[in-house]
Amino acid sequence: TLRLMTLFENVTHAPLKDCMVDSAANCVYFVVREGKAGAAIGKNGSNVKHVESMIKKNVKIFEFSKDLGTFVKNLIPQANEVKVKTDEKGTVVEIKADRGSKAIIIGRDGKNIKIFKELLQRNHNVNGLVVR
Repeated sequence: TLRLMTLFENVTHAPLKDCMVDSAANCVYFVVREGKAGAAIGKNGSNVKHVESMIKKNVKIFEFSKDLGTFVKNLIPQANEVKVKTDEKGTVVEIKADRGSKAIIIGRDGKNIKIFKELLQRNHNVNGLVVR
């Protein structure tokens, strides 16, 4: 993972916050610092394509935000409404989406939602993600 992060930063010149490898889906997820998503993607996606060809995996880029609601919208652009609930058990994020978007958000066998939960846990210490 550290090699992937170094390679990504050297190619894109965009500072990373987090990186997650999903070997089952042959995909790498990068979380770049605030305001650096455009630099990471490059003109017409050139940086992403270059990194993908070098590592032979799909690349997905998300922009980090200190604000949890904004970060959730960056992760899941299909979310129409984001609610953050905090209690003694922890923080739970509830999102509302259109009927057609729910399948995209959840993914086959819940693959996408697991990745979103993991990224939220690692970056904002969120305990749960609910799609309504």
